[in-house]
Amino acid sequence: MKQTSLCSVFAVLLPFTSSPALALQTLSENSLSAVTGQAGLTIETQINEAQGNVLTASEFRFTEADRAGDGQDEYLAVENILVRATQDDGSGGRIGDQFVTTLDVSAEGNLIIRTSGMDYLTVQTGKVVLGGRALFESMSINDWNFAGNSFLETTVLNEADGARVRYRTVMEDGSGLGFAFVEDGVTFTSDVVFKPATGNTAFISELFLSGDLDGVKLEFGETQGSFEVNNITLRDGNGDNLFGANDFGDIGYGDIDVVSGYMTLRANDESGREGIRGEVASNITVGTAFYRTGDQRVNFRNAAINTNGEIQYQLDFINNGYATGLEGVIDEVSDVDFVVGGLTLSDGDGNNESVSMGAYGIENLNFNGGALEVGLYTLGGQGSQGLRLDTTLAGKTSFDLTIKDSPIDDPFNDSAPALTAEVVMQNVSLAQTVDQTEKGLHIGIVDASMDASINSIQAGTGANYQGQTGRLVVNNFSLQPGSYLRVQPLQ
Repeated sequence: MKQTSLCSVFAVLLPFTSSPALALQTLSENSLSAVTGQAGLTIETQINEAQGNVLTASEFRFTEADRAGDGQDEYLAVENILVRATQDDGSGGRIGDQFVTTLDVSAEGNLIIRTSGMDYLTVQTGKVVLGGRALFESMSINDWNFAGNSFLETTVLNEADGARVRYRTVMEDGSGLGFAFVEDGVTFTSDVVFKPATGNTAFISELFLSGDLDGVKLEFGETQGSFEVNNITLRDGNGDNLFGANDFGDIGYGDIDVVSGYMTLRANDESGREGIRGEVASNITVGTAFYRTGDQRVNFRNAAINTNGEIQYQLDFINNGYATGLEGVIDEVSDVDFVVGGLTLSDGDGNNESVSMGAYGIENLNFNGGALEVGLYTLGGQGSQGLRLDTTLAGKTSFDLTIKDSPIDDPFNDSAPALTAEVVMQNVSLAQTVDQTEKGLHIGIVDASMDASINSIQAGTGANYQGQTGRLVVNNFSLQPGSYLRVQPLQ
């Protein structure tokens, strides 16, 4: 949702870009007289640049702490940005696209800006650099196809407590795009498709933006339909599949129900700290998430994330001379729930679904006053790109584990048989490297350690108590540095 909404903002702004590639169609007195009595404006945009290029930039840079005044301290840079809008020329080639943007004010006083009639949109970037070191070589959204009457819409909502901006993406059946991510000469590719919900003709997603003097707030709106990432593949420098005809399969999610879900963002006002901070709250249910291979898939039904209030986060760039990257802290976690309402098998299209193979829950997750510290770094010796991910949970972390044999539509019925336990972890530390390689996705272990205990293991129905089955304790658990996990398609 976030990605498509950001594109929505850009698409709405396209007609107002002062690029020589754009030509606004003039409105004569005759054409104006033809719309007498109609509200709003229609802006037709024609892209005359031969390749359909709308915008190019060699670099976009954000510097968090430019102490020397040269933009070289902690910074994030995106290189070689390209935005292109094209249409078929009728002879197998492409030419610059033309599309329409309308501006209207509704009876409620809302300003509605809609961009439609677009055929193919491409957004490409070069390296993303943190403090002088590259995370990866390039990333691109290729030929985003706006099928039928698909459109992107921005609405400034006239509300009693101030204006909010709604970003809405409506993609008719048949819309999709290609995604490519390049690191160390290996390209991750996939095809993204938008699937309408049953009875609808289009996939719909929404994001809301509001703000005050303290910061901004992003809220998640409705999502109708499903978002699928298909044909996940790794390719070499020539574009050939590294694993022949095999790929990593498909993943997808859809039918999201948002009771509440938002993220706030503001400058970090703690003494001696820089970066941003804010709150995250979620009470969201994903109707279906799945992983598919061939014509079979496993479904995770009614998966829910509930923070039961707000949790806090901080995010900061770092550059200490040895490592550059991002460091984050998540705290105030005392009652977070992760639930999968039903695990099922089905055909690749979701038909012939099996009965539920159980419901699974991690509930009442509590850091007990501690915090999750996460670091994402670019480090020398990790390849020309690549990254290192460090995760630390100091102190005690606890949660309740529940596995129930119950139907999809009533996953936590108290009368269903269940296995329950209290899990306690102490001083969790995990450092790992992640790289795309010609042998697959390589996840290396730098360090991993923790102590853990699984307490109060019980089986029963609640009404029919069957006693405690024991306690499991694991002390000084660690993984040997240098160990690794390699992920590749079945051979």
